[in-house]
Amino acid sequence: MSEINFLNIIQVLIAIAMIGFILIQRGPGATAGSAFGGGGGGASSTVFGAKGSGSFLTKATAILATAFFIITMLIAIDSSETYASTGDGAEQDLGVFGSLEDVDAEPVMVPVDDVLPALEQSATEAINATAESIDNAASEIKQAADEAVDTVKETAVEQVEQATESSDDSDGSGNQ
Repeated sequence: MSEINFLNIIQVLIAIAMIGFILIQRGPGATAGSAFGGGGGGASSTVFGAKGSGSFLTKATAILATAFFIITMLIAIDSSETYASTGDGAEQDLGVFGSLEDVDAEPVMVPVDDVLPALEQSATEAINATAESIDNAASEIKQAADEAVDTVKETAVEQVEQATESSDDSDGSGNQ
């Protein structure tokens, strides 16, 4: 188990190093020297050598990627041996199912006579409460609808009166 923890730590460190090396590498139109503050590659030539950063970063990334895949394979092999379903690994902890000792035991019968009346009462109470809330909601909706109808009627009557007054005014001015 300690091997897996050690390998996991090494794998995370390699992954972080790979991310850093990949981000520093020269992309199209950019130089690695710009990451170190220089535009002409002066800083990269002092850090990585006279050739610049291209070959060093490429080789380092390839080495880190190879190490990453090898460590991943080692973790997988070690895990398959530790958590195998045959051999020593077959006696691993199965959680709740691992605690079952007697598989051939008969199932336990729970008396339903005591539970059934309580369930029926709870169901009846739930149905009654639901019906009451539905009735309340329906009455509120009916009241809101009645108010809306009254408002529409009042608005329609006002508009008809305004239209009648405006037509009377136009008829009265036209007759004179």
